[in-house]
Amino acid sequence: MTGPSVLHLIRPQPPGEVGGADLHIADLAEEQIRSGVEVVVCHYGNPEYGELLRSRGIANLHVETRGLRWWLRSVRRQVRADRPVVIHSHGYESDYVATALRLLPGDSGARNAAFVISSHGFIRTGVKLRAMTLLNERCLRSAAAIITASEPEARRLERAGYPDVQYVANGVRKATGSDRGHVAEQTALPEHDAKVAYVGRLSPEKRPDLFLDLAATLAGERADVSFAVIGTGPLLAECRAAVEERGLSERIRFTGLRRDVPELLAGMDILVSCSDTEGTPRAVVEGMAAGLPVVATRVGGLPDLVGHEVNGLLVDPGSGSQLLDSVRLLLDDPDRARDLGAAGRRRAQERFGAADMWAEVNRVYGRAASAAWALPSEHAS
Repeated sequence: MTGPSVLHLIRPQPPGEVGGADLHIADLAEEQIRSGVEVVVCHYGNPEYGELLRSRGIANLHVETRGLRWWLRSVRRQVRADRPVVIHSHGYESDYVATALRLLPGDSGARNAAFVISSHGFIRTGVKLRAMTLLNERCLRSAAAIITASEPEARRLERAGYPDVQYVANGVRKATGSDRGHVAEQTALPEHDAKVAYVGRLSPEKRPDLFLDLAATLAGERADVSFAVIGTGPLLAECRAAVEERGLSERIRFTGLRRDVPELLAGMDILVSCSDTEGTPRAVVEGMAAGLPVVATRVGGLPDLVGHEVNGLLVDPGSGSQLLDSVRLLLDDPDRARDLGAAGRRRAQERFGAADMWAEVNRVYGRAASAAWALPSEHAS
């Protein structure tokens, strides 16, 4: 690599899944390549992610699941060969590997690179994740710059004395468009029903149980509303079983992993985000871009995206009753729902495009790498 160059590190979600950070890197890398930056993504444990990256023209190196030491050796070889200007890590294990690489003696390529860490959102549920978070926060001390996915997290890290912390909101690509007929065909939901969507990983911190509870209640109250669960994860079987037990399989559909989420959202009516912990969830940005009103919990970066009664409604985390009342309110007042959705679309267009995200990240790289980063700001806009 002879010009501006970046090596991204990530451990993506397991095979059969794709996470918001996984897609974030793909969107960011595309924008970087478009600006003339040389990019390689080194990822660990999921060869399917490499296929997704290749389909979007992104050079990548897949490392087999043989332990973090093996991944570290592979990254070390890549750095020696390419000598990237910036090494940008995304998530717990990739941050551990990047920090170890920086501390190892004898690697001039690693020593000369600027280390940037993106904190996509810490999870502090359970002993293991709390321990991983504590270790990860120590890794942040070795970074030249830290990018957070929420403004409150940026402020917290600044108060704790971490260096160069910058909040950069997730940006997304523009959807190609869709219609209700396409969505009905892809989800098997009635075309003319109002449609309420959950998009995200089916894991405990995302609280899909709250979405299923509100869906069951509303399905019992109204015959003109259906629900889509878009995504997969460790709770998929449990969630499917809960829906089948309630006899609601025709009203609540599971789409599995999809690569056309923006197109599906374009045919929905309301998006619900009921997580207990979040960064800046790309699904919410995609929902806003599709013109959907968003009902979301007041956690992480969600209040940065959703203004209460501006482009959606905010509720307390864990409050199934508030989620239910908010979705019911929007179903009962479609004019208000459309107004909130239109405000969200305008905000997404003004603030949350992939090019906007890259322009801000480019400025972070420029501070972290100083004169070694030779890409002018205007080339990243």
